[in-house]
Amino acid sequence: MYFQITLFNVVTLFLMAATLLVAAKRLSSAVDSNWPMAYYGVLLAYWRAYAYTLDNYWVMGGLLCGLLLRFEFLGGAVEKLIRALELLVFVYITWSCIKLILRW
Repeated sequence: MYFQITLFNVVTLFLMAATLLVAAKRLSSAVDSNWPMAYYGVLLAYWRAYAYTLDNYWVMGGLLCGLLLRFEFLGGAVEKLIRALELLVFVYITWSCIKLILRW
């Protein structure tokens, strides 16, 4: 249960920081921003590079929520539901990164 400086841990820390940054931006800025799409590109690269670290359904569900919010297919209460689901994905990714770094 201690932190070792390895490439995997540094990349995982970067992903966790990017997740927290995008979650904060999602709450404060407009939904049609391109930064979350760049984040999902980084997330997919991490997901493919380090197989079996993140669950496929959570990653693809977050990507789907991000795409639905970016291209504004829905509005009103449904948009708030999709934002909440995306925030739930951000919480999952952050928690998974903490577990991976601390080797839980």
